[in-house]
Amino acid sequence: MTIAVTIGSGPASAAPEGSSGIRVLVVGCGYGGIAAAIECHRKGHTVVVFEKNPEIGGQGDTLGISQNGALPIYRWDNGKVHEQASHIVCNYTTHNILTHQGEFLLSHGMKGYSAGSGYTARRGDMMRVMFEYLLKLGIEYHTNAEVREYFETEDSAGIVVNGRRWVADAVICADGVHSKGRHFVLGQPDLPRSSGYAIYRAWFVPEPSLKENAATAWMAGPSDEDTVVNFIGPNAHTLIATVKRNQGITWVLTHEDKYDIEESWTQPGSLEDVLKVVEGWDPRIAAVYRATPRDHIIDHKLLYRDPLPTWTSPGGRVLLIGDAAHSYVPTSAQGATQAIEDAATVAITLELAGKGQVPLALRVVEKMRYERCTLAQKMGIETREQWLQTDWEEVKKNPSVLAQPRPAWLMNHDPQEYAYEEFEAAAHAVMTGGPYRARNAPEDHSNYRTTDFENERLGKE
Repeated sequence: MTIAVTIGSGPASAAPEGSSGIRVLVVGCGYGGIAAAIECHRKGHTVVVFEKNPEIGGQGDTLGISQNGALPIYRWDNGKVHEQASHIVCNYTTHNILTHQGEFLLSHGMKGYSAGSGYTARRGDMMRVMFEYLLKLGIEYHTNAEVREYFETEDSAGIVVNGRRWVADAVICADGVHSKGRHFVLGQPDLPRSSGYAIYRAWFVPEPSLKENAATAWMAGPSDEDTVVNFIGPNAHTLIATVKRNQGITWVLTHEDKYDIEESWTQPGSLEDVLKVVEGWDPRIAAVYRATPRDHIIDHKLLYRDPLPTWTSPGGRVLLIGDAAHSYVPTSAQGATQAIEDAATVAITLELAGKGQVPLALRVVEKMRYERCTLAQKMGIETREQWLQTDWEEVKKNPSVLAQPRPAWLMNHDPQEYAYEEFEAAAHAVMTGGPYRARNAPEDHSNYRTTDFENERLGKE
């Protein structure tokens, strides 16, 4: 079976503006949505973005983009976006893991997320850097634009926003696990399940400064290095870290969920409830919590959705990406990264398939990425279980079982190079129903929880 393939512009290059003739609607303007809009624009597609909130930005604490998601951003605007990001990212070098009473267990590196191999920054800060580039490109976007309906025909797809119908060749849903696009793709609503856990989260700048504050001075790292300390206790763990090179503090406390499931993921957190969880723990933890402004504490519920059987609509013109397709628990440290991988991939498959094969392009994204994303999801759940339901006898024998995985197969991956290399093989499998062996995940899923990433590429290309 012959597949018509357009000549691509290559991983680091951009196609002429509007050259593909493909019109794309992007729903959601978080990490995945912004990346999808920018990548599609760079590959010659015409893009319109819709965000339900009145402003573009993000609340919350620190979020990491590891190198596999950072590479596309690194290539934007001839490195100018990377330069902007370098002023706001954290510089993590070491992850220290202790018992809840402060007994040292192990320490390991943070390559993959640290400066030189990733972007770990406050959520809103990094999103603003990305969004500023979207504005520079002149991409059309609309706020206060909640999508009420999806539709598709053999030749087009679209959405209804505030009573207006928008029609395009493809729709990319990047608006999270609550996306109405999920219902459209699946043909039915999908409800969340409780994970049994929730997370208290906070981000703040201590006053007096971090190094001078009695509650936080112990966290200060040498020179401009940021510090991560993870305390693991009975059915709970807290991760406390400095940010922006010892300027601020971010912390998360994963704890048993005491409330009913709600579709809202955030609610104000009570300092009194937070302190109850860590009663009897290392007193330095409570000291940091007490130094946190009360209105900076939120309770982020960990709702879980089963992996979807498909990311593409029946007609093949609506695609779910990011959390809308494959949500991650925080211990995976891959949610934003995999959304950006999705975004970079779909822009390229649309470029290579061309306007006449849009459904093929979207189905190829799923074919190339489903196994990889599923394995990364599994790895995050396993890490959460190790930090919350710890086998202390095993830890005594081998403390490294608690290490945060940083596998080379995951972080060395270049989603843009892979999309160009694999498009024809994956497209052939989609069109014929034949087998496809994804090279972006370990064969037979063997030895996937490794810490062997070393090849830092940012600033070296």
